[in-house]
Amino acid sequence: NRRIIMSNELKAVIGIMRTSNILVDDLKRTLKQYPINSTEFSVLEFLYNKGEKNIQEIRDRILLASGSATYVVDNLEQKGYVVRKVCDTDKRVTFIKLTKEGEDLMTEIFPIHKENTKEIFSELTDEEIKTLKNILLKIKR
Repeated sequence: NRRIIMSNELKAVIGIMRTSNILVDDLKRTLKQYPINSTEFSVLEFLYNKGEKNIQEIRDRILLASGSATYVVDNLEQKGYVVRKVCDTDKRVTFIKLTKEGEDLMTEIFPIHKENTKEIFSELTDEEIKTLKNILLKIKR
């Protein structure tokens, strides 16, 4: 029975994944009362905070496979939360934009999500949150 001693890096990965699960579970609880799932929320949140974007930008930001991004946008379009707009200068590019209904939904959900996230991070100081953000950015690079 050989036991592998875990490195600090692996312990950190497990900690990051467990924390991520807490954040995702909290978001899912918030979204239970709304007609969207967490992936759709991620797309709406991106558009809500950054304005209209093309499918490629959405896919890269939300880390979705090509077909998945199109599928999520199709669902959001059917629900009336986004519209597609073909680029005037390049017909191959389609922009996705929040509708009034999408904007209204995010105006309702986002403050709740923001408050819940603030509560989850309440044990951390602003300096610790800044440090955490910088560490995660370093890992991402």
